[in-house]
This record gives sequence, structure tokens and C-alpha cells, in this order.
Amino acid sequence: MTAARWSRRAPRLAERNFDRDEVLLSCNGHSRQYSINRKSLQTLMTKMAIPPRDHQTTLEKIVANSALDRSPKRLFGQVGDDFWFWLFTEGYRENRDRLDGLLPSMPDENIQRRFTGAAGNETLTEAFSFYLLVRRLATTHLDRSVESVLDFGCGWGRAIRFFLRDIEPRNLWGIDCFPQMIDLCKTTNVWSNFALVEPLPPTTFYNGTFDLVYAYSVFSHLSERAHLAWLHEFKRILRPGGLVVATTRPREFIQWCADLRANQDQQLWAKGPASSFTNTKEALARYDRGEFLYESVGGGDCLDPSFFGETCIPRRYVEENWTKLFTFVDYIDDRSACIQNVILVRK
Repeated sequence: MTAARWSRRAPRLAERNFDRDEVLLSCNGHSRQYSINRKSLQTLMTKMAIPPRDHQTTLEKIVANSALDRSPKRLFGQVGDDFWFWLFTEGYRENRDRLDGLLPSMPDENIQRRFTGAAGNETLTEAFSFYLLVRRLATTHLDRSVESVLDFGCGWGRAIRFFLRDIEPRNLWGIDCFPQMIDLCKTTNVWSNFALVEPLPPTTFYNGTFDLVYAYSVFSHLSERAHLAWLHEFKRILRPGGLVVATTRPREFIQWCADLRANQDQQLWAKGPASSFTNTKEALARYDRGEFLYESVGGGDCLDPSFFGETCIPRRYVEENWTKLFTFVDYIDDRSACIQNVILVRK
């Protein structure tokens, strides 16, 4: 199989002036899966937070020798991982006057914490780790250039920013059903395209628009009906051979919900998980039988319980149901790889 490259081709859209968007993230930053992987995330944060001496020099050369109206891909497409992460963290804070307008900025920390459970370097480290995983999976399992990418449930845009190194802006899209998040994305990231969608499809993308669709901490919240509807939409808007990378709650999340109920000092973010899977033994047994587990607790605002809650999708369910639409590629249940389980399928 030929390794995928990160190339460019503009997505074809039925119309470019969207005013609706899609499904969001939630409090995965507070989950046990997160704490299990916190050590590895902290290691990555420490490594990335201590840049080589030449990072600043490299940035100065890039800015001095490049036209500042060039896209991030054209400016930074050849830089390494550590430098790329540094640009969005320490580098951005130290060079905001130079990088403001060249790279996306960050929303208020309260917004970051509400939707990802963390802020600053911590939440970006989690997103960067997932970004690197998606790149690796695409390189391994896609037999052509990656030319167009969709971030499904983009939230405030923490993950999509990293793909600007690989994808030309006209080919990089984020959608969400939360109006405030799309407004934030459009304000903080002028280099990507964002659209508001309804909680259920369709979108107005043409058939065969994208090479890759990823959904980080979205299928960990969707109802069975909603997630199946979106899988059908992904199949429509993916090019032949295109990939879907989606995360979902792991089995240990069920026990963590029980642990939350035992904690009398619950914070607001914990109310949904604490009220989920109240019969722990039964829920674990259902998971082991390969059943789709969903608790309709909602997520506030437009995230209605009819489609949004807490979700665990076992590997067996994926193998028996997703394969009606896609070819099964992998199911990664490894906290050193991702704080949630990762599902990979191909059209």
C-alpha cells in the first residue's frame, strides 16, 4: 500500500455559505481515561515545553523570509512536530505579535475547560497527541494523498488547528451543532472553514468531498440513532477509500461513573457521568456482550438528551454494525495511544 501524503484539493460544496453546524465534545478531560493517560500526556507536555534553542531562530527566519499572506501550510509545512507544538503554546505566548494572524488563537480558558475539561498546554497536548495519531493512521492506511479533512464536532477548534501544517485552508473544514463554538472558531481561526449543522444529517457537502473524517470525543456522546445517521453521512461525503477516525468511551468509563456517584463533592461537569450507567454490573455485562451503551443525560444548551449523552461503543458492536457501511480497519483500546478508544474504518 502506498503511504498517504498530505496534499491539497479544494472540497466541492453544494454551497459555501453555511449557517448550521454539528455535534460537540464534552468533559473528557475530567474522565478516568484521562487520568490513566495523564502521565504520558505530562511527559509529552514536558518534552514539548522545553524547546531547542533554535526554535526562536527558526521562527524568525520563517517570518522574515516568507510573505505573511501565505497559508500556514506554506509557511510551516516542513517543520517538525516539536516546533509545531511549540508554536501553539510557549512560542505563541512569546511571539503573539508575530504569530497573531498567522496561526489560530485560543478562546477564553473558561470556554476551554467547559468543553474539554482542561485549558492551555494541557488541553492542546491532548489534542496534539490525537492529531499525531490520526496522521499516523492516515499514513499507514490511506493509499493516496490526504487532500481534504473534516473535523466532525470541532468544538472551539482545538484539534483542527494542528492540521493546518498538512492541509491547505480551503480543504480543511470543521462542523458542529453548537452555534457559540462555530462563532468562536470563525473568530479565532481564519485559516479553516467552519459550518453550523443540525444535530442530525444531512450536510450540504457534495458526495465524495473528503479523504478523512475524524471525530474526537463526539461518538463518546451520541445516541445510537444519531451515530448511525452520521455514519451514513460520512459514507456519502467520503471519497472511495477514505477513512473515519472516531473515539468513544472505553469500558473503564462505566466503573468511573460509579466512582463519581460515590463522591459527595461532585462538580457541575460530573453530573452527567455520575448519573450514567447506574447499574454498573449490568452495564459492564452489556458492554462485554457488544451492546451499544448510551445514557441520555444531555450536555446543556443545544446538546439535547435525544441525541447527546454518555456513550460506550464496544469493539464487537463496531465489527457487527459499522461493517454494514465500512471496512473495519482497527479498534485501538490502549491508553498510551489515546485517552479514549479509537475506531478506524474505511469506505
